[in-house]
Amino acid sequence: MMWKGIENVKWNPSGQLLAVIGFNETIELLNCVTWHPILQLYLEPVISENNYLNKVYKEHIIHPKNSVKSSNLYSKHILKEENDRPLNIRIGRIDNNDKCLIAKVDILEYSSCGRYLAIKHQLYPTTLWIWDIIADHIDYILFQNTITGVKWNPKHAHLLVLCECAYTFEWTPNKATCTSTPNNITALNAHWHCNGKTFILYGYNKVIICQIEDKF
Repeated sequence: MMWKGIENVKWNPSGQLLAVIGFNETIELLNCVTWHPILQLYLEPVISENNYLNKVYKEHIIHPKNSVKSSNLYSKHILKEENDRPLNIRIGRIDNNDKCLIAKVDILEYSSCGRYLAIKHQLYPTTLWIWDIIADHIDYILFQNTITGVKWNPKHAHLLVLCECAYTFEWTPNKATCTSTPNNITALNAHWHCNGKTFILYGYNKVIICQIEDKF
């Protein structure tokens, strides 16, 4: 097996698969018995018109009538499934002052069951890939702000996504939703309790304990 450069590697929870991240925005899954690649994902900047079987969720900001669009005080954020293709993925800016900087995958997190893999690349800071490695199926979530953290529920295929805003985003295999944070705190990351029903949201100077409804 030859790569143009290996950026990182990560085992799935059962230790049966190894994800190898290359510097060419490619992720390969290797079987730990044969060490042969069984799946490959390339993080393309365009969701093509042939890619109609995969779900794409996009964050939209709804402003009240007669409001100033630049004000987010009374605006509402929603995640809406997009059916149009092709869709361009927004490319982020690389710091020109750091000429040695190489953009890389900075989020690669398996769900507790090992079936799903959440991925973010620094080239695409507002896009999350969620890869179903059994069905070889991708869900995309396109956000307005940079993703700052993701946390899988330790009991279920249920993902929290934080984007340095006053909203938390949740993904399950059936849907993706958006909820305002308690007291409108700017959430940067989260930590789950081991029971899978409680999590902590934290921002710059606040911490809030949240409990989810019994949805599983």
